[in-house]
Amino acid sequence: MRKEDLFPDLAPVDPAGRIRSAATRIRILRGQVGPDGLTPSATRALIDELTGALEEIASAFDLEGK
Repeated sequence: MRKEDLFPDLAPVDPAGRIRSAATRIRILRGQVGPDGLTPSATRALIDELTGALEEIASAFDLEGK
């Protein structure tokens, strides 16, 4: 399910750039793992980055199929 675009007047973000950014952020979060795992906020950030990257991949495939 895609979220409604809350800012339709803004140009869409480059999907490849968004995925690269998410990969970088995920690598940073992976380095923050302590003996007890990730903090709750780091876990939320990781899930947000993964979700955003997957949405961009899905939209790129949708555009490719058209």
